[in-house]
This record gives sequence, structure tokens and C-alpha cells, in this order.
Amino acid sequence: MMTRLTNDRHRPATRGRVRIATYMLLGFLCSAAHIDAQTADAQTARGDSLSRAPSGTRVRVRVLNGTLTRGLAKRATFLLRDLGYDVVDYDTDTKARRTETVIRSHTGHAEWAERLRRALGTGTIDVRSDSSRFVDFTVVIGSDWKAPPQSFRP
Repeated sequence: MMTRLTNDRHRPATRGRVRIATYMLLGFLCSAAHIDAQTADAQTARGDSLSRAPSGTRVRVRVLNGTLTRGLAKRATFLLRDLGYDVVDYDTDTKARRTETVIRSHTGHAEWAERLRRALGTGTIDVRSDSSRFVDFTVVIGSDWKAPPQSFRP
């Protein structure tokens, strides 16, 4: 009778590698599912026709970041431009720190202001007619605004 000689000291190392690979695969799949869910939420807002700029109309917007979080005005600019708004300027509002997003209407277009509010998902509309302004709306981003996931923009 012939006995089979095996090297048992290599088995625990192999099991450990398989276990690590399994955990890595599960982590990757969970991350992909989470990113997919966030992207679906952002695309739902983009697909809402009432959040898009009116077709054939140039709606000029200025976006200001009223928080301490860097980059929110730029991210809001990308979102609004994707929805058809003409964001002509974005900057940081150094005067005040806001907890609430404010949409200032300089032209009195209530329907357009409501579209902007739907596009951002939050905001209080403040009508301040001012014909000397170059823009139709000024949006001051507050800490209540939840930025959509960032897409790759080289």
C-alpha cells in the first residue's frame, strides 16, 4: 500500500489568500452597487423635465458657494449646465455662511425659479427684481444642498 505524502503547511496560506480575494470581491461589488444607486438618483433628477431649463430659452445663472466646503459652486455649475442652464459665473460668497440654499430671482420669472429649485433639490426662492443685473438668477449654495456624485471631468 502506498501512502500519499502531502505538504499540509501550505494549505492555511492558500485558504487565507482565497478568503482575502473573496472579501476584496465582495467589497468591490458593494462599492459598485452604491455608486450605481447614487448615479441613478442623479440621473432621475436630470431626467425630470421640470428641472431642466426651458427649451429655446437662455436662463443665465450665477452660482455662489455660501459654505466652508470647497468646490460646491463648481459642482453646482456642472449640474446646472448639464440641465441646460447658462451658468455665466461661479464664485465663493465670502460675506456669509449659509445653512439654507437661496435662489434670488432678478427678473421675476417664478416658473424658472421653481425649475432651478427642482434641479438643485432644495432652496428658498427670493424675488428681487433688478434689471441692472447681467443674470436672471443668483444661486447661493447653503449647507443643505447635497451635491450629486462627481463624474469624471478631465
